[in-house]
Amino acid sequence: MNATHSSGAQPNTAGKAAWILLAIAWICFLLPLPGSGVFIGWPINLVSFILAIVAMSKGGTGKGLIQLLLSLVASPVIYFIGTMLFVGAVGAAADQSAKSAAAGKAVSKEVAMKQADAVPVERIAVTATELYNDYKANEIAANARYKGKPLLITGTVSAIQSDLLDKPLIQLAAGDFVTVTISGLSVEEASELSKGSRIKAACIGNGELLTFPATRDCTLQD
Repeated sequence: MNATHSSGAQPNTAGKAAWILLAIAWICFLLPLPGSGVFIGWPINLVSFILAIVAMSKGGTGKGLIQLLLSLVASPVIYFIGTMLFVGAVGAAADQSAKSAAAGKAVSKEVAMKQADAVPVERIAVTATELYNDYKANEIAANARYKGKPLLITGTVSAIQSDLLDKPLIQLAAGDFVTVTISGLSVEEASELSKGSRIKAACIGNGELLTFPATRDCTLQD
């Protein structure tokens, strides 16, 4: 007579499935993708939790207790770690984007400056006498025409002086006892001048100073 043998234990398929789904849920938590943890990871973690309960009901407490505890305790921790990784990745991408934008602006500014330097400046050609007479006739109109504008002033040196900071101040004769002040020349440029010499200076108009026309940022021209 053949004896019929029954297996000692049923395979714990629910417990194994709970392990697999738990691992998948954790992977979803750690993926740096928007919504992968909330919309995919947590539903899978819930299924793993349920399967752990099923394994415990069929095979005893020891068959699914670990999976159940991990889904309750470890999963939130791993989800938090994944969230921090995602936030860090987004922050790094934002910083890189900001750096790239700043670098692009710097390059654009440098290109614009080079282009501006390459374009010759159109200066208003005027003699010292003409400049003085225009200011004497109408200071408001003269400021509108000359102040802050690039000028090319021609005149005869009447005085070579220095200001309170020992920077050169050149006076160009504009008539009897009246002058136009040329400022901004380097010491080397001013040292080469002499009274009575005829010069041409590229300047920026600076309005009037003590009723006489003044300039700034001047350089001598050939």
